Amino acid sequence: MAQHTKLKLSSFLIASSISFISHASGFAIIEQSVTGLGAAFSGSAAIAEDASTIFFNPAGLTNLEHAEINIAAHYIAPQSDFNDAGSRSPFGAALTGDNGGDGAKNAIVPNFYYSHPINKRTVFGLGIGAPFGLVTEYDDAWKGRYHAVKSDLKIININPSLAFKASDKLSLGFGINVQKINLELTQMADLAASSDPALSQTSDGKVQVEAHDWSWGYNLGVTFQATEATRLGLAYRSKISHTLKGDGSIASNASGSQVARGAAKGKVSLPESLSLAFHHHVNEQWAVMADASWTRWSRFKELTITGQGTFPSSTKPENWSNTMRYGLGVSYLHNDKWTFRSGVAYDETPISDQFRTPRIPGEDRTWLAVGASYNYSKNIVLDAGYTHLFVNDPNISDIDDKGYSLVGDYEASVDILSIQMRWLFL
Repeated sequence: MAQHTKLKLSSFLIASSISFISHASGFAIIEQSVTGLGAAFSGSAAIAEDASTIFFNPAGLTNLEHAEINIAAHYIAPQSDFNDAGSRSPFGAALTGDNGGDGAKNAIVPNFYYSHPINKRTVFGLGIGAPFGLVTEYDDAWKGRYHAVKSDLKIININPSLAFKASDKLSLGFGINVQKINLELTQMADLAASSDPALSQTSDGKVQVEAHDWSWGYNLGVTFQATEATRLGLAYRSKISHTLKGDGSIASNASGSQVARGAAKGKVSLPESLSLAFHHHVNEQWAVMADASWTRWSRFKELTITGQGTFPSSTKPENWSNTMRYGLGVSYLHNDKWTFRSGVAYDETPISDQFRTPRIPGEDRTWLAVGASYNYSKNIVLDAGYTHLFVNDPNISDIDDKGYSLVGDYEASVDILSIQMRWLFL
């Protein structure tokens, strides 16, 4: 194997679920409900306002009196601008290229939910969504091209659920999650440096990985109607372990010829989470809700990639930490047509400064959200929500396994606009 083919891919399949800002901690996408978005997803495991409770707490299905279909779309507009502060090659020269443009790309995330009462105590539900993934892409010639260029992750999650009313106060829920994951990752390789350090950054090659997998997990939930006005919710989503299999290649930009090619395999576990939520009607018009949610990101300790043929293997330490998310929201029933919502939330990042990379330069973020619902007719309800995420500017000082050092910081934020139609079968 030529020396320059020994490019380690540890920075690659990191993104097996990643995007720059994925709106919840780590690389999760919490945008699974439009009514929830309007209150910054505060108390989502206890509210049970529509069929999106399938994702947040399937036990909440027993609070829905009629069958319904929810169709939603979330327009997510992140901003991620890198500012260089002395990035260098392993030979001491400044890294050439620009700052990469806005690396975070806009995306539309859809949700679909269906709920149907089987009898007075049992309700069936089906949810389809994308709980992880987004697209990030920098310029091919940016300063951090040897660390990351493109990360394109798509996940489809199919979540059939069943809820049972055990008593007038207690409801139990269970769901199966079947996931399909597709991944494409690219970065550049400094091909000339391996033969002559003086030629570093004069001849790049593109490294690309494409991989996919099917896997499954489950989610559980319980709701307890403590009083007529107060409901508590506890929900758990299991980890889902994926073994991604696909192909990897390294190709010269100058000639287009392949330098290395072979099968590539990597394992990643999407973490389990636990949420405790509270929903309370202050009076006939006002309600308050709150929650605290825990995610076990500490499972992500390292990433090992196994290559075959001339495509290399590698291991990269990650050492992520468990995180908490806290939310507080209110809703106001204005009249029989309009309901308004608002909420705030604080979301911790699992990534320490030591392990931050340009593929996942996440930081703590604060949510500020508003939303509304309009009863268009007896059968149709229209929902909308908007939120802005204030992201602490991430600092980065990442040295890859070849010694290329990317140093700087990001200016980051996210805007999300969501709409939904609910069709009630009365």
